[in-house]
Amino acid sequence: MRTWTSAIKLLEVCRLFQDDQRIRFTFTVDRGSRFSAGVEELLTRAEAHCTPWENVPKLNYALAITASENIDFDHVSGPVLVLPHGVGFHKYVPDSGSAGTRLSGLIPSAALRSGRVLMALSHPSQQKQLRDADPLTDGQTVLVGDPQFEQLLRSEPHRDHYRAALGVTGRKFVLVSSTWGETSLIGRRPRLPAELLAALDYDSAAVGLVLHPNVWSRYRPFQIRSWFAAAEDAGLLLLPPERGWQAALVAADVVVGDHGSVSLLAAATGRPLLLGAFGTEVVPGTSAELLGQHATRLAWDRPLRDQIEAAETQPWQQDLAERTFANPHGATAELHALILRLAGLEPRLLELLRAPDPDPQPSVPLAFTAYPEFTSSNSITLHRFPRSVEEWKPDSERASTKLRHVVADESDDNLGRIGNATVLTRTALRSTPEAWCANALRLHPACTLAAAAVPGGCVARTQDGNTFTVTGEADVAALASALHACVATGRAAGPLSLRLGSVETTVVF
Repeated sequence: MRTWTSAIKLLEVCRLFQDDQRIRFTFTVDRGSRFSAGVEELLTRAEAHCTPWENVPKLNYALAITASENIDFDHVSGPVLVLPHGVGFHKYVPDSGSAGTRLSGLIPSAALRSGRVLMALSHPSQQKQLRDADPLTDGQTVLVGDPQFEQLLRSEPHRDHYRAALGVTGRKFVLVSSTWGETSLIGRRPRLPAELLAALDYDSAAVGLVLHPNVWSRYRPFQIRSWFAAAEDAGLLLLPPERGWQAALVAADVVVGDHGSVSLLAAATGRPLLLGAFGTEVVPGTSAELLGQHATRLAWDRPLRDQIEAAETQPWQQDLAERTFANPHGATAELHALILRLAGLEPRLLELLRAPDPDPQPSVPLAFTAYPEFTSSNSITLHRFPRSVEEWKPDSERASTKLRHVVADESDDNLGRIGNATVLTRTALRSTPEAWCANALRLHPACTLAAAAVPGGCVARTQDGNTFTVTGEADVAALASALHACVATGRAAGPLSLRLGSVETTVVF
């Protein structure tokens, strides 16, 4: 393997051979790619057995498997199976050996001449495409299908499970996906995750982000988390490239993508899709070109919320799936049998695995701009938008209303958000909540109400000394915002019906 992308692909393939005592895996890294950074760390986290690349000629092995077309094939003896690391062959990429470009995924002619290299394909149309690109591929390919696509289809019954694991139950889940390069979605509109979080009501919608492994390898996790710190503070689910993006795709209600493989998979599995960018490196006649011709484009000059709400599955997506993925319900078994056959082993029953659970570690925003709306004398709807992405909120939606206010938790490390808060909260359960409220109001004179969590609700105090006990099944920030709106309008008496997104609960003051 040469890149993080190919390493992730091979680790996924290894899951097919769990509990097969006949097989032993050894990983090796052919360094040299600008996207090699992090591969050894990934294998270390997986606790995989590794061999230095220079020692490969000394090894005795039955089969070499790679998900990269750029390895030094002369360095590897015996049969080699090359797996696609994405969906098909739909992109031209820079050729490191010249000033031009090459077809991504196509094996060099010298390796094809050896007769030892076999390429796994996901659709019959790719055989003609590769023959046209290099006649030497004739007889060097085998139709398997796409196990990744099959896994997504078979994981559909677990959609509710994945949504619960991601913490998006009851909310519209918008998944942003970006390939790598200047023409990618994140290359052209890097602030889109923050813009979406600023435009969508927190209690009604959630946003996730899937970045191509090359982005993680090129810039490294520290830099990426730094770039998206404000979005993560606002609740962004930043999915690591090696785990969780498949579950997130199954859980998604809308996908905003580009010309990357995740967009193709999203469209083929029936997800409503908006294209936020589309590169010129797409190969004509491929499924990616079909995607670019038919998918709805995300308009930069129209409200994001309206476009997300209007996104829907379209008839052309079924045609895309049929033109992209053959053997949709047997690809995994086909690949499993192929590898055993090439390794000289007898076939074995395969137990299919669903997509692994995500591990996003989502954060709950510590500060909101809240917009309370009374729909009747005893019913209130609360719209909340995270303060950390306030600067990307559309100007048309910044309009001040009488009840608009900022609510922030004391644990927020942003002093500006604390200083601008109308309502201060303490989420942590501690003793003497009344004393904390009084002290918070003394330390922050601009604050008009302080609320501290207690079992079943919160205790609150206003600047004029009035104290309240609030009970209800909602977070302390929501309870405090509802109380603030009631006090401001003279409605400080319960019970009150409080709506947050699709959830309605009863609050008693």
